[in-house]
Amino acid sequence: MVVGLLAGLLCLVGVAIMVGPGLRRFFGIGRPRSRRLTPVRRSARSSSPAELHPTTVKALAATARLLAMLKEHSLERHATALRMAGKRLQVDEAAGIMAMRQVLRHLRSVRLGDESDHKIFQGLVGQLQKEPDDRAEQLELLPKN
Repeated sequence: MVVGLLAGLLCLVGVAIMVGPGLRRFFGIGRPRSRRLTPVRRSARSSSPAELHPTTVKALAATARLLAMLKEHSLERHATALRMAGKRLQVDEAAGIMAMRQVLRHLRSVRLGDESDHKIFQGLVGQLQKEPDDRAEQLELLPKN
């Protein structure tokens, strides 16, 4: 009788070992109930600053300085357009360059009250125009004259 019980017990242990991880999942053993892992979705076109071209990084730095100046002079509409073009430049470089060129066309007509601020502003606009244009030539986005 003892031998029969021992044989039956060994058979049950063998089956439990074969089923293994499936048995743990079936009973919910070993996993936290309150936390569900959700996959992190990342856009295929988005890139981190480390993945951006150095010319694009320079353009984004000039964009940040120009944004601060526009906000300082209460030109929120222009600042918003420039911020959106900068974000597009980070996500999709080609579309961002075209958006940045369009925003810069509007910024050329902006006149600041203080002459020294206006000179700095024009210098930043010129720098910001040069960097995306250089990158657009590298990507062959601009039509050849």
